[in-house]
Amino acid sequence: MQLIDATPVSTSLPQREGKVLTLCLAWIRRYGLVLITYIGATWLTDPHFMGDTVGYAGAILTPKFWETAHLLLYPIGWLLSQVFMPFTRLVFGADARTNVIMTLITINWLAGLLSIFMIHSLASRISGREWAANLTTIAFILSQGFLDYAQTGCSYVPGLALLLLSLYLLVRDGENAAPSFRKGLPAGLALAGAVGLWFPYVLSVPAVLAAPLFLFGRQHRRWQFVLQTFVAFALITTLMYGGAAALNHIRTGAGFMEGFSSSARYMTAVTGINGAPRTAFGLARSFLNVGNDGRMYKRFLLHDPLNPVSFVDLFRLSLGKLLLFYACVGGMIATLLRVAPGRRILGLLLLNSIPVITFGLLWQGGDMERYLPLYPLFFASLAYAVGSDRSSLLFKFIAIVFVVTVAATNAGAMAPAVSDRRQAQVVARIEDLVPLLNANSLVATINQQDEVWAFYWTFPFHPINRAGSLSVYEIMNPGTSMAPHWRERFASRVLSTWAAGGDMWISKRVLSPHPRGEWNWVEGDDSRVTWADLYGFFSHLEHGKSSGGDDGFWLLSPSSSNRDVLMSLR
Repeated sequence: MQLIDATPVSTSLPQREGKVLTLCLAWIRRYGLVLITYIGATWLTDPHFMGDTVGYAGAILTPKFWETAHLLLYPIGWLLSQVFMPFTRLVFGADARTNVIMTLITINWLAGLLSIFMIHSLASRISGREWAANLTTIAFILSQGFLDYAQTGCSYVPGLALLLLSLYLLVRDGENAAPSFRKGLPAGLALAGAVGLWFPYVLSVPAVLAAPLFLFGRQHRRWQFVLQTFVAFALITTLMYGGAAALNHIRTGAGFMEGFSSSARYMTAVTGINGAPRTAFGLARSFLNVGNDGRMYKRFLLHDPLNPVSFVDLFRLSLGKLLLFYACVGGMIATLLRVAPGRRILGLLLLNSIPVITFGLLWQGGDMERYLPLYPLFFASLAYAVGSDRSSLLFKFIAIVFVVTVAATNAGAMAPAVSDRRQAQVVARIEDLVPLLNANSLVATINQQDEVWAFYWTFPFHPINRAGSLSVYEIMNPGTSMAPHWRERFASRVLSTWAAGGDMWISKRVLSPHPRGEWNWVEGDDSRVTWADLYGFFSHLEHGKSSGGDDGFWLLSPSSSNRDVLMSLR
């Protein structure tokens, strides 16, 4: 980015207007294509997965201002939603949750806009090729992890925008760095902000700080610049978390760790949650939508006896997309190895990749957001490799095919028509049930992968969800510490629901002796629970009336027999 000298006072108005026009045209030539791509992509798609957007909105309304994994999201979301609530209510009505969600989505979209400018500027500076910067920025925009979360209320994209901003400032000022805390402060502030918005971005901190040293050399003045940036980052992060802990009267390490998201506390190292196969699949899934093929891969790897999947089945599904992704990665690495600057970039990418992928191996490696900390240096490396004179025609061809595949696959999966069809399928299962529910009724699905459980989180603007007329509980959550105790938890929820005057409605799926392939059940995903356990338990309970068709729900009778069974489990 080239700084423009201020116009002298004596410069005439036409001259100043001419310079402004020239500057605007240069800006449009540089960013016009990626800007149009971003606006078009977010206009023509809907998020396939909303993440914890609804939960964040609820926490902001509480208000909740302490969760170490998303420390800054809650105060920022609360402040901006309070500022804009009078205006958003004019469009979205009086429902506070809906207004907060729309505020969070707006923050994400604007953060996505900043991200594309930063990734383009970074790719252009590192590759020296405008067309390579355009190509990789378009790939960045259309990657599933970015395109999806830029349209939600999660904190991942705002954090990514600040991570990119910090990296760009370090690369821009690090090339000819003179030791100056004034230059290190903005980069350190942005880096601390990224970590404050989503703590796993801390995994990228070493690589981001080391970028000037890898890219331009390890001269003493650059070491000073990096050290000044690190000091700024460390001070701001300490003040940020220390101040938040003090405001919430947290004095112990245990209290501090309690702030991490509740889901992390329940994860355990059981079959199907961690491991190299899941990480390899999750890394590719972060870039390419593979639908429910992840379920098929798990069935293949775990030799699911209830819904077996062969290697041929995998190949017919999405194995080709995975091979294309890793062929592109392999070609990029081979190209970077050919020249000294490329090897330095590859070293930086490895410094970034090792902690991120290790984290994926240890915890929920299949989640696509797990690899967002890799995005800045991955796409910068791809831009350099594609634009390099030493890159082969084969690699350029693979890279272009990869970008086209990313665009076609993700745009198709996130098309509004697809989203509307998914929503309609869920509504068809519950539309006869909802009128039968009272304020304290509870609907039980097998797990969180059931579309009815996910309905509240995926389609928060549907009238059923806005009215709050559907409360859903998952019977078991494979892969968590609670999984072996699903009967006890179920008994407790039923008895408390009955005590409050509500009814318990249960998915008819539990009465099938064999799960259908589309039900998202993978036998062996958690060795501590089986489908036979589920079927055996519910088939012996007394049933009341039912709602919906074969995939509907049945009423658990509050009979003395059922009460005795449930009381024995408490």
